[in-house]
Amino acid sequence: MAIWKGIERNGVSEELLLIAVSFAVITGGFWYWIGMPLGLLVVPIFGYVLLAGLVMAGIEGQQGLGPANRVTFYRALGVLALLSVLGEPQVLARFQWAWVILALAVLILDGLDGYLARRFRESSAFGARFDMEVDAALTLTLCLGVWVLDITGPWVLVLGLMRYLFVAAGWVWRWVNHPLPESFRRKTICVWQIASLVIVLVPVTPLWLAVWILAPALALLAYSFTVDLAWLYRAGGQHEMHGHGSQT
Repeated sequence: MAIWKGIERNGVSEELLLIAVSFAVITGGFWYWIGMPLGLLVVPIFGYVLLAGLVMAGIEGQQGLGPANRVTFYRALGVLALLSVLGEPQVLARFQWAWVILALAVLILDGLDGYLARRFRESSAFGARFDMEVDAALTLTLCLGVWVLDITGPWVLVLGLMRYLFVAAGWVWRWVNHPLPESFRRKTICVWQIASLVIVLVPVTPLWLAVWILAPALALLAYSFTVDLAWLYRAGGQHEMHGHGSQT
């Protein structure tokens, strides 16, 4: 009820309902086509409700999603569809090409939401965070796909969990939550790692090549996070650490 009231208050109930109906029809048809158990439909359905609630909380006071957030929302729905199929590894293996094509579409759309935000002057802290979290969820989903398909060992999950470890670090050290400046390096490495995962997931990619593609992506991502942590520590961590030290 609280989510629904929030939707009505923001004046986007019709849009979300239309998207929900379209998503349900497309997902149901896709489920039937690939032979997924109907019980697993709970994953995309629950995911949609949760996603709608989070988005409504983020855009409270606005009259609609806006072009940029709408594209990001569609990308998030694509990630939900990808994630849902992971519950049936045999189905995933049988329709691996379709799964990879959907993942590629979600990746390609990543550049569109940023363009629309600039084009319509809709850039916002929520929009940037929303886009970043969808990228993180896509990365983890692709890593799970690589693992489920037995392309590499579980070490590939480190690539997908790096962002969430960074968030967890912010619960321990407040200075990690300090806003980071815009970074071309960060964006490039993000696209690089997702593209690497997509390439590895293409059925014709040799298994022996997967490590040589993903290991450098993991190294670059670790380097990027190290650079950001060092910047955050210089920006606020030193002061906080010294402040705690003077109080003890």
